[in-house]
Amino acid sequence: MKLKFEKKMKMASDLLSYCHLHSATDYHLDIKLNADCTVFIVKASPVVISDEDMEMLRKCLSAPRQKEMEQDYWELMGNSEEKCEITLIGMMCDDAEVQLDGDELVIKIVRLID
Repeated sequence: MKLKFEKKMKMASDLLSYCHLHSATDYHLDIKLNADCTVFIVKASPVVISDEDMEMLRKCLSAPRQKEMEQDYWELMGNSEEKCEITLIGMMCDDAEVQLDGDELVIKIVRLID
């Protein structure tokens, strides 16, 4: 149980770090623990992010979840470049949405209960 919680907290931390690396100074994080899933919603502003980086973010977070490799991925988090960490988060979640509204970045990821 503790390991599952630690994975969720590391995912949340890495999402906030990604926003920080794109100049955000105002953050809001919601974590909703439901019976069948965990939902993370990060809102950050002001974000300075290129169209290319937005596309890469969407692509990385849409990677299919790889439960069989998850233990290895989770241990790598925090030890790599920002794009790699976002890719790792993508491989640990089941669904993702990314929106940019002006200078506010909103990232929503869903992780189904194992």
